Amino acid sequence: MHKVIVTDSSERAALAVIRSLGRKGIEVTAADSTNLNAGFLSKYCSRRVIYPSPQKNKKKFVKSILKLVKNENFDLLIPVTDFTMIPILEHKDEFEKHVKVAAPPYETAIKAYDKIQTVKIAEKHGLPCPKTIFLEDPSNLKEIATHLSYPVVIKPRMKVSWVNEKAIVLKVTDKNYAYDSKDLVEKYMNLVSKLNRFNIPSDFLLIQEYVKGHSYGVEVLMFNSKPKAIFAHKRLREYPITGGASTLRISVRNKKLENYAVSLLKAMNWEGIAMVEFKLNEKTGNIKLIEVNGRFWGSLALAINAGVDFPYLLYKCIIEERGFNIPNYKTGIKQKWLIPGDILWLYSSIVKKGKILDSIKEFITSFTVPDDIILLNDLKPTVGSIKTSLNLLIDVIKGQRNISGEIL
Repeated sequence: MHKVIVTDSSERAALAVIRSLGRKGIEVTAADSTNLNAGFLSKYCSRRVIYPSPQKNKKKFVKSILKLVKNENFDLLIPVTDFTMIPILEHKDEFEKHVKVAAPPYETAIKAYDKIQTVKIAEKHGLPCPKTIFLEDPSNLKEIATHLSYPVVIKPRMKVSWVNEKAIVLKVTDKNYAYDSKDLVEKYMNLVSKLNRFNIPSDFLLIQEYVKGHSYGVEVLMFNSKPKAIFAHKRLREYPITGGASTLRISVRNKKLENYAVSLLKAMNWEGIAMVEFKLNEKTGNIKLIEVNGRFWGSLALAINAGVDFPYLLYKCIIEERGFNIPNYKTGIKQKWLIPGDILWLYSSIVKKGKILDSIKEFITSFTVPDDIILLNDLKPTVGSIKTSLNLLIDVIKGQRNISGEIL
């Protein structure tokens, strides 16, 4: 029997991977920096491993996982989040002396991880992108700000960076949206000041036009430079409501978006799985690329339930080296993320929009929609998810992160 180790087992994407492979009779080891998490409690988890938190000390994490794969006979290592994937890929050659890693080389992964590289590649290959400004010298900001159309969004080049082996997480929230030139200068400099506290250079930020429309994700498995599986979903709700993880979404088909996604991943020489996010204005048909996530995505369970079992297909490509036809899937399938995602969406929707009754009604009408985590024949992970959510709440209370998930 083949053995697979899955990191970040407290994450719902990791839980989806564990369930997918476990259902196929594959021996799955769940690994995380915390105990009693969702993946550990799944009946499809064969073994549990706790490693040092990569968020607190990247070097210790790499040393621990490398020692583990040296001493154990694993066939495949699947890093699930940026926190584990990037440190592992920085040492991929060393890891692959002992285990296959389900991710592209670091030089390829960084093309998706770094939004500036993503935009440059996309523009070069004719994909529609938001107008993007790479501001190397903040002293030029006032002059540039007067020539922009508003609103604009100030984005970090990368969601996660490490300073002194500790992870810093920056997300796009209300403070990242500017509505005129004065607002842009003020908010940009506030963010620069925050970066300076962590010795992160100011060119870590970019400025993009605000794109109206609905968020769509196109998920692709690339192997030997060819798409082996494709899936698409539309976000119906997300948290933060300014743009974040989907808390409710529906499976769709959109050939144009699929072609754009495959074209971009080919241009990146991508191997493995990735989610390409777009904004589509359904009134005008205007499409803009938002970002590429070069790893398993939070709403993975929807793709699996709709008919595209990405974790198992990835396993077949890497371990079994077996060919298969691109799978079809059902459209119109909905799935939600209740704990804590949709609950936070409800809270944020009430506070920011002020439409209490409308928000509660919308929340209740989708309550019977299948959930990413809560599953009757594998119910224990729900307890782990609640525990993880409470731990995050404690971090917010202690001031170690904010409600949007930024690590401070």
